[in-house]
Amino acid sequence: MIKIINGEAVKDGAGVKLNRVIGSRNLDNADPFYLLDEFRSDNKGDYMAGFPMHPHRGIETITYMVEGSFKHRDSKGNEGVLNSGDVQWMTAGRGILHEEMPLMEDGKLWGYQLWLNLPKEKKMIEPKYRHISNEEIPVIKEEGVQVKLISGTYKDKNGATNPTVPVDYIDVRVNGGRFEKEGMETVLLYVHSGEINVEAQGENIAVKSGNMCFITDGGNIEVTGEGGFLYISGNPLREPVARYGPFIMNTSDEIIKAVDDYNNGVFDK
Repeated sequence: MIKIINGEAVKDGAGVKLNRVIGSRNLDNADPFYLLDEFRSDNKGDYMAGFPMHPHRGIETITYMVEGSFKHRDSKGNEGVLNSGDVQWMTAGRGILHEEMPLMEDGKLWGYQLWLNLPKEKKMIEPKYRHISNEEIPVIKEEGVQVKLISGTYKDKNGATNPTVPVDYIDVRVNGGRFEKEGMETVLLYVHSGEINVEAQGENIAVKSGNMCFITDGGNIEVTGEGGFLYISGNPLREPVARYGPFIMNTSDEIIKAVDDYNNGVFDK
């Protein structure tokens, strides 16, 4: 199945304006992915409030900063500055509180947050934080194609990190060339600039900037055109899901426990 998903304008954090593509009224989830937000503005009023301290449990959160800078701080003592091109890969596991706040006072802020669900047996693992600098991320240049390989594989190259749940996360630019990859069962192509043509499962579909091509049952994916897009792919967990705000667990009892732990100050203990 192939669908075009339109982004939805929302506000989150302390009022940051976002284009929400997964976790919206248009697409609740794309198992194993439960949220994809783009924050992109050169108006500081759209982003300066940032994302103050808040909790997560049961997932990994991946922040990719295309342009601008954020400061990260969490309840495990981790601190870091996310600059242009950097990635923050955080395993919330049994629980972590963190904040991401803009460091710039003006200029353009552009980036993405992706939530990756953890399987049942890994939901309560120890939290982990990894900062991946732009320089650590492989960039493969071919005729008319540039691939920034954050995680997963492309041809004979490996990405900058090996996540808890195997996923491909690739920032691709096509300029008259052809990007080709065998997708896992769930494939997402979010177009952030220009327009691309996606060939998959016998169909050829045009996708414009701000929209996402959502493919189930994977298969060979070919992309041409003049544009840039995020290529994100993984295999569904196919497990029961109970979700409440920043918590994604398997049962309602586990959600109640997460809320109680947070309210009682033992969430990340």
